[in-house]
Amino acid sequence: MTVDVPLVPSTAPAGFPVPAGLFSFKSSVLVPADVAAGLSASVVDGAKSDDFSTSFGSLVAKAPVVWGTRTDNPDTTATLSGSGANAAFNLPAAGTYTVAMPKQFTLIPTKSGTALPFSAPCTTTAPATIATITLSKQASVTKVKAVKKIKHGAVEKAKIKVTSDYSKTGGPVPTGKVTIKDGKKTIGKGKLKNGKVTIKVKSLSVGTHNLVVKYAGDSFTNKSKSKKLKVVVTK
Repeated sequence: MTVDVPLVPSTAPAGFPVPAGLFSFKSSVLVPADVAAGLSASVVDGAKSDDFSTSFGSLVAKAPVVWGTRTDNPDTTATLSGSGANAAFNLPAAGTYTVAMPKQFTLIPTKSGTALPFSAPCTTTAPATIATITLSKQASVTKVKAVKKIKHGAVEKAKIKVTSDYSKTGGPVPTGKVTIKDGKKTIGKGKLKNGKVTIKVKSLSVGTHNLVVKYAGDSFTNKSKSKKLKVVVTK
């Protein structure tokens, strides 16, 4: 089997939502003479693989292939020609990965595009390396909303939201810890759920407080901090 390997970029954002069909490729399968004789063109004129894939480290991205053209060669072998393309998937967390062909896949013979009731499991002990790709963390934006004027003893509810470059278009939503700072003092902590968290802040002293929310980042997303939020506590 041969694959016309698509060009894979050397760098990309971690968690980037790759749309279906972005990486298309051509492929051919050489059928040995004895097999080709047994599976004549009147019986088998193509093939497909629904579980063909490409791996990014441990992440497996499906790339189904259809071989729809059969050519009988002079040496009595046969060549099945076709093409495939990736299904939609998200790139993994930040890091450097080897992009490789699949370790195993299933070849299903077809007749006029219809799958026949038998298949051939295909394996390789050394999947071919396609490329190496380095994924960098996405930038994040941290925002906070809260009451800007409260009475002493009241509970301040800080509503925090963290977004990243692709979290609104199918990429991973930021996870991890956020901390509320009043100057150098930590006055609240929490963990994001679906990119959001509400933290209750108690016992703010009378006076003006400049609150800043700090997001610690995760394996897909860089850390960030909010703009200062001025909160006035009255008697």
